Amino acid sequence: MADLRVLGTSVERGASSVAATDWLRLDCNRPRLAAHSLTLCYPYPPSARTPAVVESITDPLKDGGEASALVNAETRVVEYARDASKYLVACDKLLRVYAADDALLVEVACTGIRAASFSPNGGYVVTFQRPMRNEEEGSHAKFLPNLRVWRVDDGSNVLSLTQKELDKDHWPSVQFTADEAHCVIQVTNTLHVYDLKDGDTAPPCVKFPVKGVSKFSLCPTAKMEGEMLVMTYVPEIKGTPGYLALHRIVSCPQGETPTPLARKSFFRANSVRFLWNSSGSAVLIIAAADVDATNQSYYGEQKLFFFSADGSKDMAVPMPKEGPIHDVQWSPQGDFFVTVAGFMPAKSTLFNASCVPKFDLGSGPYSLVRWNPFGRFFALAGFGNLPGDLTFYDKKADAKCKVMGTTRASNGVSLEWSPCGRYVLTATTAPRLRVDNGFQVFKYNGSLLAQKQYDVLYEAMWRPVQQGTYEDRPQTPRAQGEAAPAREGLPQPAKSSGYVPPHLRRQGITEAPKASFSLARDQADIGGKIKQTFAAARAARQSSVPGAVPGAEAAPGASKAASKNAKRRAKKKQAADGE
Repeated sequence: MADLRVLGTSVERGASSVAATDWLRLDCNRPRLAAHSLTLCYPYPPSARTPAVVESITDPLKDGGEASALVNAETRVVEYARDASKYLVACDKLLRVYAADDALLVEVACTGIRAASFSPNGGYVVTFQRPMRNEEEGSHAKFLPNLRVWRVDDGSNVLSLTQKELDKDHWPSVQFTADEAHCVIQVTNTLHVYDLKDGDTAPPCVKFPVKGVSKFSLCPTAKMEGEMLVMTYVPEIKGTPGYLALHRIVSCPQGETPTPLARKSFFRANSVRFLWNSSGSAVLIIAAADVDATNQSYYGEQKLFFFSADGSKDMAVPMPKEGPIHDVQWSPQGDFFVTVAGFMPAKSTLFNASCVPKFDLGSGPYSLVRWNPFGRFFALAGFGNLPGDLTFYDKKADAKCKVMGTTRASNGVSLEWSPCGRYVLTATTAPRLRVDNGFQVFKYNGSLLAQKQYDVLYEAMWRPVQQGTYEDRPQTPRAQGEAAPAREGLPQPAKSSGYVPPHLRRQGITEAPKASFSLARDQADIGGKIKQTFAAARAARQSSVPGAVPGAEAAPGASKAASKNAKRRAKKKQAADGE
């Protein structure tokens, strides 16, 4: 099990008085579940306009507990390191880093913090502060440095830069190599690589020019001494198509960008999102446009691209259904990914790491997919303007997916698996929704285990644990005679015969014909294992060739050599006919 920490709520606590800036911890004594806890953030009292209380709930499956104040600070950001060894608390004027046992490790005075994040290994913290003008006389800099990198061990500032705006979709702005010896920053037309041992005033050790670069993403396994791969996006301008390019960062004395390992050009996109798998062998890119040129969707237009890290494959991922791309998620193991795409009911498909579709999950009212930490289970959810249906799947070794259970989490906003991989936390949070705020905990078979309501809840998340704390386990066999809880949680519509016209009633018909169309589910689309045909495999191979025309179809049954020979014979025949 795992800890659940809650970020942001206004809650009545009876006679006990809690200051508006207190941290709270709820401790329970249930041995089997004591390792799990939730983190919640909420304002207290209800009139507070910003998150003021961070609450830790140990054993969320049991009511009760005692509260104790931990920190007096107006909280803006709470984040855990990936290895669960520490967590940070960013306030308006202070940055604090705590150990897993809540012991204070370091405290840094930092005014106007708006965002904070750990480096991948937890050795550094990146902060963004509110831009402030430089009042120092004789200084050429208009603004003071507001993008900083702090070393966790001693709280020293190892890098200070200036950034005008905070892009929440691409935060943190500083990206680290796998060994955290170097970091990469994007400036105009260039990527700067800094050695973190050189100090905060040292110039970049490598300047990698990419003309027009708008966004970039560093491979999670990149190292300066080895292969340092980076994906870049250059938007379209003046009729020139935008493009994605996979580069290997090297020193460029002449200022010319080396030829990329792979490149893909396209129109109609103004933003991208990069999704590397955990092994760094492949990356998915969602390219989106605010306006759909075909006028088929109010929510713009999306495209999904796949690049292999060695540059051997770059292609547009074939979507089985036309429409927007709602969500894409890699398995934590990096061997599969699931897409949820298409007009409602959306189509969900399981792909392997080579971008080959393996299992059709059918269609349904879903907009979100989340894997458990071991890549065995995953959940499909319909949040946002959907009713909140949840379906849990067990992915087998042969890529076959089996439904474990279904339920409904009404008004859901977020979904997260527990560190043990057997429980799911759903939360209704502000500002997305201002009513029915709270959280629910479900088991992987869809059964509801716990729930709690709050006046206002900003965030709810599981407290992470160190890797290796839990083992990957399959489903627990049901006891003999125990009924499967699947599909019991879904509310069934009231049965009604509908309107029967008079001429049908005179013929003795008392019930209206059943509707055959539904925006929620397509009864005919039940999915199943996808069998790759020879022609489809050949088409996929052609579309993965760098430089191939997107959407071009290969001639069935014809290899490249056969096509060349056929063209040669056709030319000879035309020449003979002309004589």
